[in-house]
Amino acid sequence: MLVTLASAKGSPGVTTTARVIASVWPGPSVLVDADPAGGDLSLWSSAPDGTPLDPDTGLLTLAVEARRGAVQLEQHVQRIDGGLDVLCGVQSPGQVASMGPVWPTLGGVLRAHPGTVVADVGRLGPDSPAMPLALDSDVLVLVVRPTIEGFSHLRERLRWLTSIDSGMRALPALGIVAVAEARDAGTVRDLEQLLAHEGLRVPVLGTVAVDQRSADVVAGRIQRGIDRSLLVRSARQLVEPVARLAGTRRYAQGGVA
Repeated sequence: MLVTLASAKGSPGVTTTARVIASVWPGPSVLVDADPAGGDLSLWSSAPDGTPLDPDTGLLTLAVEARRGAVQLEQHVQRIDGGLDVLCGVQSPGQVASMGPVWPTLGGVLRAHPGTVVADVGRLGPDSPAMPLALDSDVLVLVVRPTIEGFSHLRERLRWLTSIDSGMRALPALGIVAVAEARDAGTVRDLEQLLAHEGLRVPVLGTVAVDQRSADVVAGRIQRGIDRSLLVRSARQLVEPVARLAGTRRYAQGGVA
């Protein structure tokens, strides 16, 4: 299963949300840093023995192998302190450009992995190199902050995504996650009302709690001290609706993949 997280604009918390969801996902999971703007996973994390991750092993080496044919994802994954397997991202615009012909094939490679793959593609727009990967996902989750500008950009991005004509190609199921204060009970309701008013039938899956202290220490499988935090508890509540939505991957004509 390939779960992709993205934003319509800005930095609403996609990276933290992807990381914590991958960390609490039941069963084997891999976190993929696929943000074309530049990956920071290798900067945030270290290996179990405390040594730095190799920033040159990950998405870039996977792309090199993909050009040659068969790809073994496991050969490009590194394990970080806490036990989570990760695929480090690109480090420079030149590396992004060099991957150009490979981006359309990455979705199939990641979906073929026997576990769950959670990919962070950053800001998603028509010009994003990661767009083919996002459109090849089982589920594409847009992360948004509950602000006027956040809702506005989300609305426009959803209008565009729901208008894509894929022919017979399967499209990802679409969902929304809001990053909001735990006490902000009206965020989901406000989002649902906005979408209904615009005629956008995209489910709001829930919220990720704003919890800066926990966000600062999230690394791999959840570290001691934050496993009962608002951030982690809210992420656990998203696992089931995200997994269920992934099973509805749709065709433009209304079929299911």
